[in-house]
Amino acid sequence: MAAQFAAEATLRRVHAAQKDDDMPPIEAILAPLEAELKLARQEITKLQDDNKALDRLTKSKEAALLDAERTVQSALAKASMVDDLQNKNQELMKQIEICQEENKILDRMHRLKVAEVEKLTQTVRELEEAVLAGGAAANAVRDYQRKVQEMNEERKTLDRELARAKVTANRVATVVANEWKDANDKVMPVKQWLEERKFLQV
Repeated sequence: MAAQFAAEATLRRVHAAQKDDDMPPIEAILAPLEAELKLARQEITKLQDDNKALDRLTKSKEAALLDAERTVQSALAKASMVDDLQNKNQELMKQIEICQEENKILDRMHRLKVAEVEKLTQTVRELEEAVLAGGAAANAVRDYQRKVQEMNEERKTLDRELARAKVTANRVATVVANEWKDANDKVMPVKQWLEERKFLQV
């Protein structure tokens, strides 16, 4: 554009100086100027093409920059997510450690409970055996008590019969003894009477 302006200014000077007869012909002046103008236009075209290429490259670079910015923002978001995940992972690791400790405590408590259950089971077995033995003993005691009661009843019966027999024997002995009075009118002792009775029976 500057070359074109310079050429136009030169042309104006040439037209202004055409009145001078010593001036060379205008074609001789215009030919180099037209050649220079043609080169300038070619250079302008080339520069315009370069400008278009630069514009396309600039737009491509801007698109690449926008893409890079989006990538950076996505990476920052992912990095933030990674930080959050790492923090959550650390919290989860702490919770896992706490759960493992609680699991160990519960395991110990479970073993203690199992041992207590085994002891209680053994105690229940012993108590069952004791109850069975106690039941057998109680049955035996009841049998003995029943037998003792029966024997007491039999003893009472025998005591009553013995008392009756004693009463009867005393009565018989008194009657018989009265029959066996001696000359002095004394009653023979019962023991002597029984011995004599045995001797007479034999």
